[in-house]
Amino acid sequence: MNRTIDNKHGNRAVIITSYVEKLPDTDALIDERDYVICADGGYDIALGCGIRPDMLLGDFDSTELSPPEDMDIKEFSPEKDYTDLDLAIKTAAEAGFGELLILGGIGGRLDHTVANLQLLYRYDSRFDSLTMMDGLNRCFIVDSKKDGSVTLPYEKDSYLSVFSLSETSRGVTIKGAKYNIDDHTLTRDFPLGVSNEFADANAVISVKDGRLLIVISKKDRKD
Repeated sequence: MNRTIDNKHGNRAVIITSYVEKLPDTDALIDERDYVICADGGYDIALGCGIRPDMLLGDFDSTELSPPEDMDIKEFSPEKDYTDLDLAIKTAAEAGFGELLILGGIGGRLDHTVANLQLLYRYDSRFDSLTMMDGLNRCFIVDSKKDGSVTLPYEKDSYLSVFSLSETSRGVTIKGAKYNIDDHTLTRDFPLGVSNEFADANAVISVKDGRLLIVISKKDRKD
């Protein structure tokens, strides 16, 4: 039986977008307690992974499959101000989920990637945890107005990049990386934090005033 969004079965929602450049291990990532929302063509991807979503929404210009009649469906006009992913994130936020994982949204068309990073910035304050990822990259925000820091377990053969989303991010500290900084100021117009690497068992990143975009990328794109 399909869960309804009002049941809040579990505290995490998962959105599968229409485009995922490389799929991660969905069996390891998605739990049966998660509420799964497919944005348009994400439905095709979900079925290919053996996942039956709880909700399908969008303008349906990217899927050729017909969902079952008992599935929760929200259809929108193709001529709209909000992207399908925006509508999916908004739906999860309004339902009160504390955590949101977005599969896809990175790679492919550059304009879509930029738009999705803007959505990450826009909605981060609405969730305790908001992550966007595929099989190659994972990104999220560290905000001084929330916890202001994150501890990342060591990831082999991965780049660790830190960017300032604020015009200026003050008091940025990076520990446990190949290149560490202490109480530094990062600016939005100079990518000093690109292509760092893990060094210790854990890397710790913190900011006293500002918002940081953290990007973890696999070194080998053929992986």
